[in-house]
Amino acid sequence: MKKLQKQIPLLWLLTIPLIGLLYSLQNHLRPVEHVLVTKMDQATPFIPVFSIFYFVWYPFIFITLILIFQKKSSAYYHTLAAVCIGILLSNVVFLVFPTHVPRPQLGEGWNFFVPITYRFDEPYNGFPSIHVLTCYLMQRGSRDLSKPVRLAVVVMGGLIILSTLFIKQHVIADAVAGIILGETVFRISGRYFKTRRQRLPQETGSAAM
Repeated sequence: MKKLQKQIPLLWLLTIPLIGLLYSLQNHLRPVEHVLVTKMDQATPFIPVFSIFYFVWYPFIFITLILIFQKKSSAYYHTLAAVCIGILLSNVVFLVFPTHVPRPQLGEGWNFFVPITYRFDEPYNGFPSIHVLTCYLMQRGSRDLSKPVRLAVVVMGGLIILSTLFIKQHVIADAVAGIILGETVFRISGRYFKTRRQRLPQETGSAAM
């Protein structure tokens, strides 16, 4: 029973899909949209197989946060707070600066998960990229994990970030903005949780805050 009670803070993970509803409300065509495609974006190859990494983004975020929680609860709250703040700020940007990412015409053959991605994730409001934002935050928040696990998080996060460009779901400006916003909100939330982390006893596993 006590072990189950210690897992209750994981319910805060539900805030991610709840805040994600804001994106769903804005993910549609607007009267005025900005296209941030550059020559570098045009030169970036279209690699359908990378849609596999794009497709596992949600499980990756939740699994990483659970692993962080099991290792150090204060780091979990820090990272989750940064994710929520980052997604909220992204939606504010979407509201005042809507964007559109032109997509390539899919040809014949095996396109992996690209058709599914294009069907359920419209090409609007990509600046900053929430995929990149959250993956970057997982990389930052995983610093307390063991070296092999953290390496896996860094590699998978990097592949997901690359997938946003290689399946033409985002442009380079979206990715850069996602990383900058991620670093900003991680530091902001860190200032608050630094004091709380110092007050917590030495953590060897999960603990409620």
